Amino acid sequence: MAWTLSESNGAFSGAFTIVDGTVGVKGAGTVSGTLSGSTVTFTASVPAGGFDAPFAGCSASISGQAALTESTLTVTYTGSNSCSGALTSGTATLAKS
Repeated sequence: MAWTLSESNGAFSGAFTIVDGTVGVKGAGTVSGTLSGSTVTFTASVPAGGFDAPFAGCSASISGQAALTESTLTVTYTGSNSCSGALTSGTATLAKS
């Protein structure tokens, strides 16, 4: 998972990409949220057409919180995928670049 963000007054938005580690399918969409101290609250979505074939007709959305340090963002999320159903208890750690 990768996020490319713009931030202003504690609110952010931008693009994100995600790769399913099992099948290698990439998805691209948008992410937005707020930052309060070291806690990030966010929502993200990949629209239909945002995933590689053969899943181009699928869409997904996730929401959750993340803990921000100087160099990492540790994300916990839940959500849904129009083709596969619920996404539960996902985690990811993103490194600042």
